[in-house]
Amino acid sequence: MRRGRKRKRAGKPTCLPPADASFPSIDSLNDDVLEEILVRLPCIASLARAACACARLRAIASSWAFLRRFRTLHPSLLGHFATDADDESVIPTFHPARAQFDGCSDAAVRGGDFFLTRVDANAGWRVQDCRHGRLLFANESDLLVYDPLSRRGVSIRRPSWYPSSHFTHCLLAGYGGDGCPGSFRVVSVEHNGERAARGAVYSSCTGAWRRGRWDYDRVINPKRPSEYSYFPGMQAAGRIYWKHRDTTKLQVFDAGPMRFSYVHLPEGVHPRSKYAVGEAEDGGCCLVVLADAPHGTVFKVWRLRTGKGSWPWAWTWELERRLPACEVIGKVQYPPIRHVCAVVAGVVLICFQNHAGPHRHIAFWLSNMQVEATFRSAGWAYPFLMPWRHSSPLLLPSAKF
Repeated sequence: MRRGRKRKRAGKPTCLPPADASFPSIDSLNDDVLEEILVRLPCIASLARAACACARLRAIASSWAFLRRFRTLHPSLLGHFATDADDESVIPTFHPARAQFDGCSDAAVRGGDFFLTRVDANAGWRVQDCRHGRLLFANESDLLVYDPLSRRGVSIRRPSWYPSSHFTHCLLAGYGGDGCPGSFRVVSVEHNGERAARGAVYSSCTGAWRRGRWDYDRVINPKRPSEYSYFPGMQAAGRIYWKHRDTTKLQVFDAGPMRFSYVHLPEGVHPRSKYAVGEAEDGGCCLVVLADAPHGTVFKVWRLRTGKGSWPWAWTWELERRLPACEVIGKVQYPPIRHVCAVVAGVVLICFQNHAGPHRHIAFWLSNMQVEATFRSAGWAYPFLMPWRHSSPLLLPSAKF
């Protein structure tokens, strides 16, 4: 019987270079340098893996300021929920933005309920809004906030107001904080006649409505050219905006103080211009309008400058940049653009006119004019972006942003 030879204890790998003080270690880099390294990672999944390396990297990657910057540089458009008719009376269909996503987004799409199988199709739900990874539905008596990623819904009783009024329902981010992370708010505005409106705000933290009073002085209800329909609400930075058929004023409702006001449209923008109000990449309020120019059609991007403590009628619009439309629609002869549908987190959704079938939609980024998605739909369409509360629990700070 052969005796086994004793194995020598493995030493340090010979492939590693010898320790040298001339090579900087991670301890020699300050937090600003490490932040610049982390912010250049390709996706949230890569950031989560890097944050697990040590406590210092995790502290940097989970800070409020860093995550807001990373989200701005790496937004993730998963797709669009679109209806087949303008009356929004059917459950919307999901159109993926691309055939293949990064690892984090792909896992979210495959694991979620994007066919909305848990939303009762016979309950009379009509889609109202889509923000922060949730959809908002309404029927005659209730509201439903549904999260397709977690497959969970929250049913909310609508405020008991006049049934003859027109209602606008919008979905806003919550206030967050240590006690209520991942919260949301629902804004319900009742329009009555030409000059009366009142609002209510529901908070998922309290589970209750906060109701406002009727306002008769600063209200211009958003009626379309047809006397029987209203313009939908547009939102940015916690405020709801509405168009009006006859005036260059935008109706504004601030969900914080629950106050109605108005702001004038930018120079050259008229009631029938093709524009939408929404949020830019940094979360600020912007207005994107399609305008004619001597060298072709352009998208003009206006930023709303509110100032601190100024009243809404003193707010001003500042022209930020002009974007040639040909960079988005190319040299191909498309039908005329029907309208600018939405601006959400720096994503602009436009719709082309088509009398013979569903309208062609194109979504592109304001930052680089890169086309992110194309699809067809005969009704309303809502961009759906990757919500950060689902991206990685390791990176969620205590404060909601």
